[in-house]
Amino acid sequence: MPLTARGEAIFERIPNSAPRESTGSIGCEIVRHEELCIGCARCASVCPTGATETSGTFDPMQLFAAPPDSRRGALGEALRKIARHQPSGPIEVPGRVSSFRSIVYEAEKCIGCGACARICPTGAVEAIPVSAAEIASSRGGEAA
Repeated sequence: MPLTARGEAIFERIPNSAPRESTGSIGCEIVRHEELCIGCARCASVCPTGATETSGTFDPMQLFAAPPDSRRGALGEALRKIARHQPSGPIEVPGRVSSFRSIVYEAEKCIGCGACARICPTGAVEAIPVSAAEIASSRGGEAA
């Protein structure tokens, strides 16, 4: 996959940069905080590479396993109070429902553009800039 314009600009600033055949995570390191995710799928709607996608299911076990002081933990506590029994697995989400879907993230497809982190309303996705030295060392070059 060719590099984005941002990826090319990053490599231009690195002395002794390696050939530009593969991307990997070149812009930012994406860190996902699943306990904060509400499944709104905004991240999936802006992902240019399809690294983040929505699933047709929602796993309520994510709510039950979330820390009690998180958004998902609060939803899990409410679900425990109103549910007659604990669901045994993922629940199929009707097509007309746009939130509370499981988000599937594939790190190998991610280019680190950070679009998902910018649009996330809950801070469940964080984009940590990768330093030029880390990029160069991962490519086998030396940073100044």
